[in-house]
Amino acid sequence: MLVLSTRALYFLALPCCGTRYPAPIFSLLLESRPPRSFPWLESFMKYLFTGGGTGGHVYPALAIADEIRNQQEDAEFLYVGLKSKIEARVAPERGYPIRFVYSRPFPGYLSIWPLLRFGLSLGMGICKAILILLWFRPHIIVGTGGYVSAPILLAYGLLARVGLSRAKVFLYEPNARPGLLNRVVGRLGHRIGVAFEQAARWFDMKRVGVVGHPVRRQVIDVDRCQGRQTLGIEPEKKVVLVFGGSGGARTINEAIVEALPQLRQRADILVLHVTGRYRGTDYRAVDDTAQQLRQLGLDGDTADWYWRRDYMDDLHLAYGAADLVVCRGGAATLMEICACGLPALIAPLSGQTDDHQVANARRMEACGAARVLYQGVRWINGDIKPCLDSDNLARQILDLLADEPQRLAMGRIARAQPTLDSLELIKVELANLAAGLRPPPLNLDFPEPEEQLPEDPNALFRWVQKRLDEKDQGRQVTDPEWAYLQYQADRLLASTAWYEIPLGARNVGVKLAGCLQYRARLPLLLEVLQDRRPLGAWQRLWGGDYRHGGILRRNVVEFGLRFMGVADEPVEAALIRALAEDPYFEVRAAAARILGEQHAGSGAAEEALVKALDDRSGRVGIEAVKALGRIGQDPDLRNYLSRFYLHHNWQFRHAVVGALQGLLDRQVVAPEAIAADLEQILATSPYFKPEFPLKESLQALAERLRP
Repeated sequence: MLVLSTRALYFLALPCCGTRYPAPIFSLLLESRPPRSFPWLESFMKYLFTGGGTGGHVYPALAIADEIRNQQEDAEFLYVGLKSKIEARVAPERGYPIRFVYSRPFPGYLSIWPLLRFGLSLGMGICKAILILLWFRPHIIVGTGGYVSAPILLAYGLLARVGLSRAKVFLYEPNARPGLLNRVVGRLGHRIGVAFEQAARWFDMKRVGVVGHPVRRQVIDVDRCQGRQTLGIEPEKKVVLVFGGSGGARTINEAIVEALPQLRQRADILVLHVTGRYRGTDYRAVDDTAQQLRQLGLDGDTADWYWRRDYMDDLHLAYGAADLVVCRGGAATLMEICACGLPALIAPLSGQTDDHQVANARRMEACGAARVLYQGVRWINGDIKPCLDSDNLARQILDLLADEPQRLAMGRIARAQPTLDSLELIKVELANLAAGLRPPPLNLDFPEPEEQLPEDPNALFRWVQKRLDEKDQGRQVTDPEWAYLQYQADRLLASTAWYEIPLGARNVGVKLAGCLQYRARLPLLLEVLQDRRPLGAWQRLWGGDYRHGGILRRNVVEFGLRFMGVADEPVEAALIRALAEDPYFEVRAAAARILGEQHAGSGAAEEALVKALDDRSGRVGIEAVKALGRIGQDPDLRNYLSRFYLHHNWQFRHAVVGALQGLLDRQVVAPEAIAADLEQILATSPYFKPEFPLKESLQALAERLRP
C-alpha cells in the first residue's frame, strides 16, 4: 500500500514538470488501480517522445511528431531530453514542450569512477522520469534511441510493473546494428520499428516492423534549382557540402580546412562548410575553425569558393544544391542524403561502444553509394588523438568531382536505399498500437550474418592474427577490408581505456599496428617509445613510470618495430636511446634484440650494444651478447666477451658461445683466436634437459675448429 498522499506526490511532480497540465489523475493512481479500459479510447491522445543527444535521435522523433500533429490536431505532445543537448533548442522551436532529465552515456570501459557517475546520473534521471510520467500520463511513448531516452524507458518499466502506467511503447532503431540502449530495453517495447531488416534479428520478431527511416518532408521534397536559388549558388558551381552532424565534428572540421588549399585549385568548386556549434573544454567548433583559417591565411574574402556556416536550419536546401557530401555515419544523416540521391564521403565517428556509424558507413560503401574515410590517429601535444587525413580527403573530393559518371551512379544507388514512405508506415504502427492491434509477425529470410569483430580488444587481436594467417594461406584481403583492419588499430591506439591486463586498448592497438605492418603509424610508435612524461605521484603508487607504461613500450619494440621491419636512422636512434635510458629492463632487452636482428653494419648500434654488456639487468646483457654475435664487426669483440667465459649465469656463457659462432661465420675473428679460448669457457650448466645445450654448442664449435 502506498504511503504518500495525493497532495504530496502532486507537489513533488510540479517542480520537475511544470504546471501546464492539470494532475487530477493522482487520486486515481494512489487510491485505486488504473481501470482495465484502454486510455487511448479517450477523445485525444498524449504522445511522449524521448531520444536525443544528437540530431540522429532528435530529428526522426520530430519528423514522426510532425506527421501526427498534422493529422491529430487535439493530440498533446511532450518531449523529454537533456538540457545541454540539441533537443533543448530544436524541440521548442518546432512547437513541442520539453522537460529534462539526467542521463549520461554508458562508459566504454570498466572503470569505477565513470561507472559510479553513470549510475548516479541514471538513478536521478529515473526518479525525475517517474514524476514526469505520473504527471503527463502519456498514451504512447516513442523512443528513438540514445542514452537520453534511458531514464524514461526504464522509469516506464518500473511503473508498468506495479500497474501505474498503461502506456504503449514504440521503440525505433535506425541502425543496422541496434544501439546499446535499444538492445537492453527491447523487451519493454510493444512494437519495435527497425530501419534495416538485419536489425530485426536482435529483437522478438513478433513485435518488429520494418519501417525504414523517417526522413523529414522538406528533405524528400527538396528541389535542386530551388536549393541553389534560395542559397544564391551559381548553377555552374560544383558544391561540396561538409558537415559533421548537429553538433559538428572536430576531425571533419580540421581536415576540410587543411584540405582547402588543394581544393581551391579547382576553379568551379564551392565548399559549403557547416562547422556546428559544439563548445567543450578542449574544442570550440566555431572559434577553433576560425583560428585555423587565420593560420592558413584563409580568413579573407572566400565567397567565390568557400562558405562557412555555424549551423543551418535549412539544411535540406544545402542537400538540394550539393553535388557531393562529406559527413558522419549516423543513420539519420545517411538516410537523408540517400533520399536526395547524393554521393557521399563518409567519415564515421570512431570509439563508440558498438561502432554503429562504422557499420552504417561500410554498408553504404558495400552497395556502392559512398566511400568510407576512416579516422586515423596522430601525435598531438604529447598524446595520441583521432584525426582525418586531409590529403586523402582532398584527393577523394577532387577525384569524384572530376568523375561525373561515377558520381551520378553513386547517387542513383543511394536514392534506392531508403524507404521513402517510412512516416506512413510508422503512423500505421502507432495506430495499431493505440487500437491494441498486433500485426502478424515478420517472416524475414535473413542472409548469412556478416562475421562480427570481437568487442574485447585482446580477442580482436587474436581474430586479426587468425585472419592474417588465412591471408598467408591464400584467402585474399580486399582493400576495403584492409582499410577496416587498419582502422581497428587506429581506434585502439586513440583509446584511453586501460581497463584490462595488460594495460588496455592502446596496448592492443600497438600490437595490431605491428601485425598489420601499418608503416604509416611508425612515427607515432616512435613517439610513444620515447615519451618520457612521468606519471603523477598517486599513479606511481600503483606501479609504472611514464604515461605509456613499460609493457606498452616493450610491445612497441617487439610487435611494432620488429614486424614493420624498418631499419632507418630514426628507428635506430630510438632503439639506441631505449637501450641506454629506458627504466624498464624488458624494453632495453627488446631494443638490444631488434638492433641485432635488423641493424647489421651500424657502428652506432654496435657501440650501444657493447655498452649494454654492463647493464644492471642480466637479461639485457644476454640479449646484447647475442646481438653482437649477429651484427658485430670489430675483431676485438672477443675481448669484451671473454669476461663472461666463467660467468656464474650459464645463460651468459651460452650466449657467448652463440656469439662466437656468429663472429666466426661472418669471419670477423680468426678460428685460431677462438680456439685458444675454448678451454676457458665453463661448460657446466644447471639446465636439466638431457641434451645439455651449452655443452653441445661448445662441442659443435670445437668440431668446426679442428684441422
